[in-house]
Amino acid sequence: MISRSVTFKTMLLAGSIAAASVAQATNDAVEPADYVAGSWMLYRHDYVTPEGRVIDTRANGISHSEGQGYGMLIAVLADDQKSFERIWDWTKANLYVRGDSLAAWRWDPAATPHVADTNNATDGDLLIGWALVKAAHVWKDSDYARDAKRIAEAITDKTVVDTPFGKALLPGERGFGATDQPDGPVVNLSYWVYPAIAELGVASSRFPADELIKTGLSLTQTARFGPAELPADWISLKGDVPTPASAYPAQFGHDAIRVPLYLAWYSRDHSDLLTPFANAWRDTNEGAASVIELATATTLSQMPEAGYRAVTELVGCSLGRETVAPTAAAFETTDYYPSTLHLLSLVAIAERYPRCLPDTQ
Repeated sequence: MISRSVTFKTMLLAGSIAAASVAQATNDAVEPADYVAGSWMLYRHDYVTPEGRVIDTRANGISHSEGQGYGMLIAVLADDQKSFERIWDWTKANLYVRGDSLAAWRWDPAATPHVADTNNATDGDLLIGWALVKAAHVWKDSDYARDAKRIAEAITDKTVVDTPFGKALLPGERGFGATDQPDGPVVNLSYWVYPAIAELGVASSRFPADELIKTGLSLTQTARFGPAELPADWISLKGDVPTPASAYPAQFGHDAIRVPLYLAWYSRDHSDLLTPFANAWRDTNEGAASVIELATATTLSQMPEAGYRAVTELVGCSLGRETVAPTAAAFETTDYYPSTLHLLSLVAIAERYPRCLPDTQ
């Protein structure tokens, strides 16, 4: 896919309400929300079908609960209720096939049936629930709030487990527990979507948000491996200390890069947890993100797309190391996953660190 950048000129040509607000704002200063609204227009064009299916272009055009949740969330943040409702309607019709309030994790247009595995992906459920919480607040819709509460309670019942390290999120209802893998339970810290967890705790008193956040922050502190002191994508909680899970490569990779993204988005107050990520990026590839083998801190492959650089800029803004985030501000589509991380990083910067966006006041 050819990369395309959003500029104020292209947003104006799109003729949307968001573009008009940008045009007005540029007479003085650009509002952080204008960056998000304009970038969402391009993201929606490239990855969201008219029916509301969010397409993973890196995985043969499948859709999954994670992508549907991201699409719903960004649509709310861009105040695009029409797109939100299309994505939510498609999600309900195609992924809610389990008979509970968790979504099946994968929908394949080339397969029959389209949903072959009804296991859930807990991060997708968190994202969908979070988007519904926000939609209920923004658009004053009690149905959204009701659905968010049901999802939060289903996550609690099906995927929250007690471990020696505190309450933890299993990545899915099946396949990750103490009896499912030899070194189970196995967790993935990138599934701790901290802002989502916090808001779902408001949606349902049964959802143990505070305990999950406490466990996630503690594991981010203790589950640091090798010279780079970074978490593995997949972590075993079977022993006295966390270890890289035996069934997966012991690496910091495309999953784990979301750990600092969600942490920097959630709070300004965890510089001690964010510093190892920034230091690792500083020490490898001139500040660029990469897949790192943990035992020796060897770079296995680059993460060259702009979306990964946007994550590093977000972390730099949180730590005060970046005064401006030019890559994050100049959103471009490259492929579904890095483009999604790019737009999420832009949203996080706009919400928490707007001083890092060019031309804002």
